[in-house]
Amino acid sequence: MKTILVIIVAAFLVACAGKVDYIRPTAVVPPGSNSKIIDRSRDTVWSTAVPELGKRFFVINNLDKSSGLINISYTGDPDKYVDCGRIISFVKNARGERTYNFAGSSAQQSYEIMESGGLFFIDRRMTLEGRVNLIFEEVSPSQTRVTANTRYVVQRTRAIRAAANNASQTVSDSISFKSASSASFPGHESQAAQCAATGALEQEILEALR
Repeated sequence: MKTILVIIVAAFLVACAGKVDYIRPTAVVPPGSNSKIIDRSRDTVWSTAVPELGKRFFVINNLDKSSGLINISYTGDPDKYVDCGRIISFVKNARGERTYNFAGSSAQQSYEIMESGGLFFIDRRMTLEGRVNLIFEEVSPSQTRVTANTRYVVQRTRAIRAAANNASQTVSDSISFKSASSASFPGHESQAAQCAATGALEQEILEALR
């Protein structure tokens, strides 16, 4: 009887298998890429910046011309502006083999993982809130330096359901980091532990200013 049980367990382990790999982000932001010099006076750059930013999807939270500060925000899909690496999950059971390969910064992804011999279904959602301080500095009467400093807040929510008994739970957590930096979520790496700024948000904002 003991031998039969060992054979059954071994057969189950062969029939059901899974592996999750995590590839860390590769984003590299060149130094100084969050700043640019415009060959126009500070007043001129300021007066054109406000309506131009208002036309886009950014929300202008506050502005102070005397100090040369505009605070704007973006809320939405993280995949445009942050790199959270890639998640690759392989699952094999009686239903066959499935491989999920997706960006860790994807706004929504449903997939399966096999852990401790159990199959779990995960619905994973990511959102980004980027708060940007735009600083306008007079370099000379005909030149203005504009610098974009961003605080990124990435929210991750996972609805997890066990295939064995349909037990479910929802787990939410968040991380924050600044321009050209990164931060890591708690837990093991298979759930996209690290996110890094790509610099694309700052570049998009600066390109709108002329």
